[in-house]
Amino acid sequence: MKKIFIIFVTLFLANNLFAEEKVIGAISLSIGKITNQKGQILQAGDKVYFGDEIISDGKSKSQIIFLDETVLTIGESTSITIDEFVFDPNTLNGNFLTTLNKGSVKVLSGLINQKNPENLEVKTAAGTIGSRGTEFQTIVDEEENAQVLLIGPGEDNTLGLRPGAVEVFNELGSVILDTPFSFTELTFNQIPTPPVEITQQQLQQFQDAIDIQANLDAQSFENAIKEGLFDDQQITGNEIIGELITDALNLSDGGLTFDQIADVLGVDITQLVGEDLQAEFENETTENQIAMANAEGGDGLAYILRYGGTNLGDTNYGDFQGITSGTYTYTGNNINMAATKGTGSGTFSGVTTVNFASQTINNTYSGTLTLDGNANVDFSYSFTTDYSNGTATTSMWGTNNGIFSINNSNGTTASTTKSGERGFDPSNFTAAAGNYYADAATDFFNVQMNGSPNPSTGSVATIALNVTDYNDDASDTENTIDGQRTGIMPSRN
Repeated sequence: MKKIFIIFVTLFLANNLFAEEKVIGAISLSIGKITNQKGQILQAGDKVYFGDEIISDGKSKSQIIFLDETVLTIGESTSITIDEFVFDPNTLNGNFLTTLNKGSVKVLSGLINQKNPENLEVKTAAGTIGSRGTEFQTIVDEEENAQVLLIGPGEDNTLGLRPGAVEVFNELGSVILDTPFSFTELTFNQIPTPPVEITQQQLQQFQDAIDIQANLDAQSFENAIKEGLFDDQQITGNEIIGELITDALNLSDGGLTFDQIADVLGVDITQLVGEDLQAEFENETTENQIAMANAEGGDGLAYILRYGGTNLGDTNYGDFQGITSGTYTYTGNNINMAATKGTGSGTFSGVTTVNFASQTINNTYSGTLTLDGNANVDFSYSFTTDYSNGTATTSMWGTNNGIFSINNSNGTTASTTKSGERGFDPSNFTAAAGNYYADAATDFFNVQMNGSPNPSTGSVATIALNVTDYNDDASDTENTIDGQRTGIMPSRN
């Protein structure tokens, strides 16, 4: 089965940004008309300098990524000024101060805020918002009053992130927002209002003020994003793409495919796999290219694209052997299967549980599929992998897989010999034999996710299934369907 790994997206090249002393970030998304204080039109990839004012017109929205990975998303008719930005990438010390003159800005705090939570502030005419490691949004209205919404994360969040909070203050007093979706209002010559839970109507106002995805099709994104730059090690977060995948998972219980991500970004699919794999992709068979393009992204991919992280490579036997208790469970529901050769389609769900005490991996694959115009059949198959005797420094990729047959009339499954191994007989998988050949696999990868204290070991997995049949004389495969979801985070127990 073809190895598919996570796509890592970055919309600016960080190394180039360090080349000029005053450069502090870059425009990562530009929709409509975005300008600076000089009247220069800004597009994706353009640099942002200390002291810049970034201005969006009506029906125009943008996103800025700074050197410390802080992300500012600005809504329409907005003006912000970068008053101070100091960042040492070696110590992660720094200060970040910006002024929201009018409009709306959403802040996703970065490395400065992680190291020094008190060193990120957003000023408004009515008061100041001090971040404590979080995601929040501020709106300044025409009377220069401000509304502040804490988005999260909350206590005991599943991502293991530090709970977020913001302090909202002026010279008359201050309040603390420490509960997700609590908000306060800042008015001239008044103490900030006590924190309250936001109403649905108020929440909609915040979302409308910054909804970059609203009414935008793939062509709009293609026009908005100048280029995508991808790195196999350091991954810079991009809130927009992360949210797209999250929405796809939430709305359809299925991930956004890499082909769809490429379409949204306005880049070719080969660019998504990174420079090292681009040549390999281009040399792949048409079948494998279709499989790679139709691989879906999971919740872990959405998280990585949104917050960033560091790719540490495949999980080794020793990584899992070093954990002695508990379980990791990876779940992929309703993964779509595309025909990569001939005809066929299907959906499947995969559940993989790593039991660290017994050093076993239990897998169950089930779903509905068809090949070559046959009726749909329901199937289910389970298998267990024992990893206790694996060499500590050896990659586990390709070792946790189950090979089985599926009866094409009733869906009955049975273990079978792997293709290419002694005893494999392709004639067992022809139309006359009445069976499909299935290869199921769950592979694990280590990614240290920015902002998360969760260990990198096995932090994401790919769940994949390939089903095929052979032509009448069993000389070659005739129909193949393939489905995979990459970047699935485990639930930890």
